Amino acid sequence: MAERNPRTLDDILESHHGWIGGGGKGNRAVMIGHDLRGADLRAADLRAADLRRADLTGANLEGANLRRANLSEASLVNANLSRALLGEAEMTETDLRGTDLSGAELDGVEIWRANLRGAIIAPEDLHRLLQCRRPGK
Repeated sequence: MAERNPRTLDDILESHHGWIGGGGKGNRAVMIGHDLRGADLRAADLRAADLRRADLTGANLEGANLRRANLSEASLVNANLSRALLGEAEMTETDLRGTDLSGAELDGVEIWRANLRGAIIAPEDLHRLLQCRRPGK
C-alpha cells in the first residue's frame, strides 16, 4: 500500500535537484511506496531517484528524466511517460498497463516481469526493449 509522506513533493524534488548538482546541497529522492497518483511530474529531473513500489497511477511524467531511477514494482498504470528519459532505469515487475511510452528513451532499461499490456509503444522500441532478435538474424 502506498504511503503519504509528510514532506511535500516539491520539497523532495528541490532537495533531489540539489543532490544531483552535488556539493552536499540536498538528498536523493527516496519515495519508496509513496502515493503519487496523478502527480504532475512533467520534465521533472528524477535521475537515480528511488521510486520502488511507488503508486504513479495516472501520473504525468512526460519528458521527465528518470535515467538510472529505480521503479521496481511501481505502478505506472495509465501514466504518461512519453518522451521520458528512462535509460538504465530499473523497472523489474513494474506495472505499465496502458502507459504511454511513445518517444521514450529506453536504452538499457531492465524490464524483467513488467506488465506492458495495452502500453503505447512503437513496435521497434518494444522489440529493442525486450532485446528480441528478428527472425533469421
